[in-house]
Amino acid sequence: MKRLNARLLHLTPFAEVAPRLAALGFSGVDERFWLAVRPNLGRLAEVADWWQVTHAPVTPAASDPAFTAAASALLPPEPWDDTTWGAWVERVKAETGAKGKALFLPLRLALTGREHGPELKNLLPLIGRERALARLSGSTA
Repeated sequence: MKRLNARLLHLTPFAEVAPRLAALGFSGVDERFWLAVRPNLGRLAEVADWWQVTHAPVTPAASDPAFTAAASALLPPEPWDDTTWGAWVERVKAETGAKGKALFLPLRLALTGREHGPELKNLLPLIGRERALARLSGSTA
């Protein structure tokens, strides 16, 4: 039943889920946020977890402070869109030589405090530059 519920959520358009989100107290959720987190939801209530990651203070799980400091220096200015992540990661890769898990995991841990989750190309614009810089430096933001 859990898998079926997750599959249904993954296919649910924002217009259909918006009233249910509002009833749960998520009046600030917009379609961009919904589309970013929807593929990682098992239950609708899990929206709260990702809302926290993108809109509330998160304590980063710094696995490599030197690497995240280097990545922080390369973070592009806003405005951001879904191409920002890819361009930024390519710069970080070129400057640090990191690739694969050594490239992506420290960034994910610093930005979200989690090892898994929605695609960072979709989350990064929701997190925003100021919050991302703080988290990359190891600060709760």
